[in-house]
Amino acid sequence: MDLRVLKTQKNIKTALCNLLVHKAFKDITVQNICDKALVSRSTFYDHYYDKYDLLSKIAEEIISEFKPYLKHRFNLNPPDSFISIGAYIIKYFSENKNIIQALFSIHNESIDIYNDFKAILIQECSSYLKRENFISKFNVSNDYICAHYASYVLTSFELWLKLGENDADFRLANKFQAILFESST
Repeated sequence: MDLRVLKTQKNIKTALCNLLVHKAFKDITVQNICDKALVSRSTFYDHYYDKYDLLSKIAEEIISEFKPYLKHRFNLNPPDSFISIGAYIIKYFSENKNIIQALFSIHNESIDIYNDFKAILIQECSSYLKRENFISKFNVSNDYICAHYASYVLTSFELWLKLGENDADFRLANKFQAILFESST
């Protein structure tokens, strides 16, 4: 792809991300994005159908960048070490802090990145538990465990982004995980 095209798309995406830090998505117009990106409306429409298309592309990029971290998480040996991959995920989230926080706040028909992340976490957890023939010590379903796992991981990441992370936070996350994934065998 032409370097100018890539640069223009990056400027437009960055403009929307910067606007999301200060404004709700519903209040942002294509003109706001164009003004911030220093491009014309026709240039914007050469690359994106509308602001929802742009947001969707940004969300797709964030999710595709996140998936390898998650896949690595469920391929750990031993599988119970949240700390070993947690630091990498926190680094990824920290590098994209503003946009992820902004994207987590958007919930509409076309984009709900929080629930997209949650679905990915549940899917990967479920695949892992199935692969391991996991049966919970607490006699709860694997669906329940995966839903709870996804919720506490996302809540932890939101808190770490907002409040900062430290070793005690990771130790607590490991304890939660150890309890949640206690096997009956």
